Amino acid sequence: MALRPTTPPLNALRAFEAAARLGSFARAAHELSVTAGAVSQQVANLEASLGMALFDRNGPKLTLRDAGRAYLPTLRRALDEIEAATLDLVTHGTGERKLVIGALHTIASAWLIPRLNRFQNEYPDIRPVIETLALNFATPDRSPELGSRLLDVGLYFGNGTWPGLKSDKILDEIQVVVAKPGYVAPDRKDDLTALIADHPRLVHTTRPKAWHDWGLAHRVAITGAPGPGFEHFFMLIEAAKAGMGLALLPRVLIEGPLAEGGLEIVCHATLQSDGAYYLITPENRTDRPEVRAFRDWVLREAAMGAGALGSP
Repeated sequence: MALRPTTPPLNALRAFEAAARLGSFARAAHELSVTAGAVSQQVANLEASLGMALFDRNGPKLTLRDAGRAYLPTLRRALDEIEAATLDLVTHGTGERKLVIGALHTIASAWLIPRLNRFQNEYPDIRPVIETLALNFATPDRSPELGSRLLDVGLYFGNGTWPGLKSDKILDEIQVVVAKPGYVAPDRKDDLTALIADHPRLVHTTRPKAWHDWGLAHRVAITGAPGPGFEHFFMLIEAAKAGMGLALLPRVLIEGPLAEGGLEIVCHATLQSDGAYYLITPENRTDRPEVRAFRDWVLREAAMGAGALGSP
């Protein structure tokens, strides 16, 4: 094989692409799990090998020069192709049809996994592998923390607009007020003011305004101190099942406890969240047959259940 003496080292190319996309060496360093000094040095080495500057540097702020803007699109496509080839080799190189699915813990446990057997029956030659995604609170749009993870598709919550990802809306999030069966007296279920005044309000700590928004939507004063707080929905569900108070929970996440009698909806006043649940696909994975099959199946499943999930 012929040598390629003019091709710069891959680490230098990755450092430049990340710095150009994120606008700073510090943010690029965080993504690449190295120091800002290491990213700066890699970019400087790349510029030296090319014989031209790619950035204007103004303190921590980076601005692409014409050379950098011309170089970036082709480089990004090349890195995407390398990533796709690596993903194919690592996850599918054995010849099996494996589909790596990243999903939020809640939507995976409550919605995807109870339905996954139907996907297996329809596509018995595709082997799904489920991994956990987490909401990224460090970014304004809560971008999925994919990093260098080799995922084919994901199930995620947000606004549906994330760089480098194709998104298909699958479910709105309708929140309902629930409690342990028998916790709320029947004569309090139709009186929203009394319902709220007489019972502790359990709080999801990453959605501290949810009860306030529900109150505004239904003209109910939310007064008094909030009740216990919980970071994750699965914690909030268990607290409500234990009779600790009222919980405002996405209907899609509690179909199991409702059907099993662990929870009951205590009023008909609901709240639609600003975000929704999306199927997300890295742009370099959209053409894989396994991805297309899973996308079609998820959209069918979501359409079948949308009516039931939309109302108590």
